[in-house]
Order: sequence, then structure tokens, then C-alpha cells
Amino acid sequence: MNIIKIIFVGIAFLCFAPELSAAHYYRNVEITAAGIYGQNGKSILFINISGDKSGMPACASTGRLAINSDAPQFKELVSIALSAYALNDSQVDVYANGTCNYWSNSEDILGIKMGAMPW
Repeated sequence: MNIIKIIFVGIAFLCFAPELSAAHYYRNVEITAAGIYGQNGKSILFINISGDKSGMPACASTGRLAINSDAPQFKELVSIALSAYALNDSQVDVYANGTCNYWSNSEDILGIKMGAMPW
């Protein structure tokens, strides 16, 4: 009977525990640098942003954000990131994942928005 209680508590904990790495937004930032790098048949977009980066995970030791061409939204994110960079838009929101799967020292990008528009 005790083993069933332990399993139940374990499952309940996994269902209700907060994620270790949670997605979050960097709001009203400016993309201060952007670059594309190729490795192993993939393209990787890197960006630097202005503002508070204290929410970045420890793995993002460079302070950059990244996405690679395996992501279905890669081309669209490259387009909007480079447009925001070229226009010096300071109303950019970057939605990031809190992980460093696309590049080991840069936080994963999930989305980018320009201008005064709600998500």
C-alpha cells in the first residue's frame, strides 16, 4: 500500500510542479546585433538584445539568443529579427524558452514581435 502512495505522490508532484526552465518574454528591447552561422547542415540565427537579461538561464553564458533551421518558424524569425535590427526598432518583444537547445550557450528563441501589438 505504501508503494502506491509513493507513486501517487510522485505523479502528483510531476503534474503540478513548476517547470525548471520556463518560457518568458524580453519586452520592449532592441536587437543590437544579429548574425547567421552555419554548422552541420543547419543555419543558426543569433541575436543580442538591449535591456535586462537577468532572466536568462545559466546555460546562456554569452547573453545571446538563438534559433536554428530545424525550427518550423526559423525563416519567419530570421526575417522579423533582421527587419527589427535594420529599423532600430526599440519596441521588440522576444519570447524565449529558458533552454539552450539550439546552441549550447544561447537561449532558445520561440518568437519575436515588433511594434506596439499585444501577443
